[in-house]
Amino acid sequence: MLTATSLEKALSLLDEGYTFGSITEQTGITTEDAEAVHVAWFRGTTEQLIRELRLADVLEIASTRLRSGTGWQESATIDVLNEVLYAYPQHVKKALALALLSGKL
Repeated sequence: MLTATSLEKALSLLDEGYTFGSITEQTGITTEDAEAVHVAWFRGTTEQLIRELRLADVLEIASTRLRSGTGWQESATIDVLNEVLYAYPQHVKKALALALLSGKL
């Protein structure tokens, strides 16, 4: 599974000239994930990908906590929203705000 940590390791290996096969062996990610890392590296969008992976980690932790029945702290909602706002570009934030204001979410 691609995580922020495995992404950073894969980027380092790409910089060193490793092949997709070697990257999958070294990091444990799939070949498809290695290709996605390469595309992000080539396009210069690795920072965005790292932010999205960190957001995915936060959402996974939040969903696990909710499923376990241990409850949800009110401050956690703000933390999750802050992560969403940090992870996505400005145009996505505007679309989310408009959707919230329209009552469609």
